[in-house]
Amino acid sequence: MLLAACGSKTEEAGGAGDRRPPQLVAAMAVPMEDYAPTLVALGTVTPRQSVAVRPRADGQIDSIAFAEGDYVRAGQVLFRLDPRQAQAALAQARAQLASAVATEVQARADFERAEALVGKGFISGTVLDQRRAAAEGARAQIASARAQVNNAETQLSFLTVTAPISGRTGELQQRLGANVRQGDAALVTINQLSPIHVRFLVPAADIAAARAVLRQGGGRVVAKTQVGGEILATGKLVFLDNNVDPGNGGVTARAEFANQGDALWPGAVVNVELPLAAPTPHLTVPEGAVQTGRDAPFVWAVSTTAAAAAPKTDAGAAAGAARGAGATVQMRDVIVAGRLGGKVYLSSGIKAGDQVVVDALARLKDGDAVRLKRPGDAQNAAQIAGRAGAPPPTAPAGAAG
Repeated sequence: MLLAACGSKTEEAGGAGDRRPPQLVAAMAVPMEDYAPTLVALGTVTPRQSVAVRPRADGQIDSIAFAEGDYVRAGQVLFRLDPRQAQAALAQARAQLASAVATEVQARADFERAEALVGKGFISGTVLDQRRAAAEGARAQIASARAQVNNAETQLSFLTVTAPISGRTGELQQRLGANVRQGDAALVTINQLSPIHVRFLVPAADIAAARAVLRQGGGRVVAKTQVGGEILATGKLVFLDNNVDPGNGGVTARAEFANQGDALWPGAVVNVELPLAAPTPHLTVPEGAVQTGRDAPFVWAVSTTAAAAAPKTDAGAAAGAARGAGATVQMRDVIVAGRLGGKVYLSSGIKAGDQVVVDALARLKDGDAVRLKRPGDAQNAAQIAGRAGAPPPTAPAGAAG
């Protein structure tokens, strides 16, 4: 019996020696916050209209009436080409019109005289028919000459190149004095910046929800910077492509922004956020508090059993429990409703008010004893966990897990 007792004491001593010391961790109470399932994607800014201004006639550039990068309005003069040859052609056409008018006057007078003489028998009916044909031919020559004048005026107008749309000009492709030909490469490109579009991809899982948003007026789309998440502009969904991309199963979407102040610039890549449903309350934890498990994501929940076991009269024990004395951690599987802005919104797995660990997660094991940091330190740790764990916006936030 003595040997058995000694053996029992030795085992107890060995078990105490193997027990892990309490880990110092930061924890926070889980709040409820409103969350709407949100599509988060990368978008590319594209102009609503982009027009390459090309010459419609041959000529030498005589003048350029704008500077590169200027904002121009539709109809504003951009280039003037050498007009001398076109002006000469117009003068020639007008002269031919005047000649045709004079010929018609003479032919009409001859026909009128023939009409008066044929009744008196001085000329035959054949001559009258000839005079009538000559008068009608003269009238046709006037119509042809007028068409030539219109054509010459049109060709002359092509030598003054105007802006087809309002927008901002790009780099000049032809300089003063250059000879250009009809249909040559663009002289300059104009991009319409207000309103402006952002193109992005809607994953297959969110197509139905995005279509519902479009039917209801387009919702509220937010464009943010990739670094810092600063809001650049807010707009609405205006377009979903009519075909699913077989390569990725998604649909191309386009959002429109008023773009006052040109905050969005063509070619820029921005983060796009599109709420897909009305917001509802969800359990909210920092991104870094959610770990990836073998079967499901999980959090470390703090269990302070000492507080429940301490008598109400034992104020010291209750205070110690509040500071984490006798606390342990438990692995809790959770269901993720979405991720947005460094936060994870949970559907289930924990309850509002539960304490979850927000730092020192890698050192923990299920059932470990822990000591909690002061509230101020815990708050700082939660903020750091939210910033450090924020994922890149390449997938819809509404996907569970």
